[in-house]
Amino acid sequence: MATTGIWKIEKRLDNVLDYTTNIEKTINSEYGKDSYYDLHNVIDYVEADYKTEKQFYVSGVNCNPKTALEEMTITKEQFGKTGGILGFHAFQSFAEGEVTPEQCHAIGVRLAEEMWGDRFEVVVSTHLNTNHYHNHFVINSVSFKDGKRYYDKRDTYAELRRLSDSLCEEYRLSVLQEKPCRNSKINFANYQKDFNNKVNYYSIAKEDLDRAIGMATSYYDFEDLMKAMDYELIYRGDKLSIRRSPYKKNIRIERYFGSEYSIDRIKQRIDEEYIKRVPFIEEYGNKKSYNANYYKRRKPKEFYALYIHYCYLLRVFQKKYPYQKLSPAIRADVRKMEQISNETRLLVRNNLKTDEQFFSFKEDKEKRLNDLMDQRSKLWYKHKKSKSKQEKEEIKKQIDELNKEINPLRKEVVLCKDIIERSKKMEQNLQELSDEKEKTKEVEKNEHIR
Repeated sequence: MATTGIWKIEKRLDNVLDYTTNIEKTINSEYGKDSYYDLHNVIDYVEADYKTEKQFYVSGVNCNPKTALEEMTITKEQFGKTGGILGFHAFQSFAEGEVTPEQCHAIGVRLAEEMWGDRFEVVVSTHLNTNHYHNHFVINSVSFKDGKRYYDKRDTYAELRRLSDSLCEEYRLSVLQEKPCRNSKINFANYQKDFNNKVNYYSIAKEDLDRAIGMATSYYDFEDLMKAMDYELIYRGDKLSIRRSPYKKNIRIERYFGSEYSIDRIKQRIDEEYIKRVPFIEEYGNKKSYNANYYKRRKPKEFYALYIHYCYLLRVFQKKYPYQKLSPAIRADVRKMEQISNETRLLVRNNLKTDEQFFSFKEDKEKRLNDLMDQRSKLWYKHKKSKSKQEKEEIKKQIDELNKEINPLRKEVVLCKDIIERSKKMEQNLQELSDEKEKTKEVEKNEHIR
């Protein structure tokens, strides 16, 4: 019994060829790996006797496996079709213990010849690294015969399966039989509705997504909430997929749940949900007024004092202090709490209480960062020029060590720049808050006079 499948290759045809012809997977266990490097010519399995012992199970149909990538590339360039789909990757897998490596490879080569051999270059490799021996096929997307492209359709896949089953019957192997539907009167719409109503992986994931969107104050907060619910987030371009143990299947949320779950729409929904919430509870009841002498509090000037004062207004230090009505600009900064907290931690952790200490700290970090990046650039240049594999590995280790120091340094430098930029806005917001207080006092005073 053999199962089959095929999919397109849109990027890095060389990577697929390297994977399928990997000697760790195709080597005959009765022979040593070192014998591979002594071969001067690639063995042509198509015309060989498969009952004899071979070291490796890799063959080419209309091409030499060793130069398959170059030959496929030449074919594309010859007909001016170097873009689009580069090739196709197919497989044929057998049940455990059903075939020997020789039989598996022989069937694979015959399948490639009958399916694609008249028009396309194909590399056939048999992998023996699992209990289920299986063949991999890498097919050029452009025909060497007429320059036309190969189109993978339902009909071509059905033909691939038919040929595979036919060869299995010829070799007296089992064939996967179609199972007829026991009840032909099942209504598909009702079946699908019943299935979707069941509590399953997808419905639970959708509920968790909605819960995280409803609770989050920012997209970063949304990511943290999903991770807290044991989801792994996988990004491919601008698409987000999620996966939760013990399930092995990724869920591309926009594809399965609709446009409401695209990354941009999730960010919009977080903003919409956040606006619905009241960040601070307004006080109610009669306020008592007292006349007393007071002094005007000195406005914080240093970065350190400014940030600490701002954190009090944002309720970072909770519960101890009475309610104070905030301006819209400061209320908007509640959503940036995480970033402001990181900047405050930098100031407190390094005891940067004066602007002089802050700018000195920033200058030292920038100088150290530039020195490390210069060292890394020189190492990359040395790595590029080196011809020794061992030397390259040593250089790469040095670069990795530098990266461990560069990354946190870069974050600190960025935080310093953000502090300088944000402090201007903070001072402006505090001034607006002060003006608003004065305006409110003036209104209350006039009301009292009336």
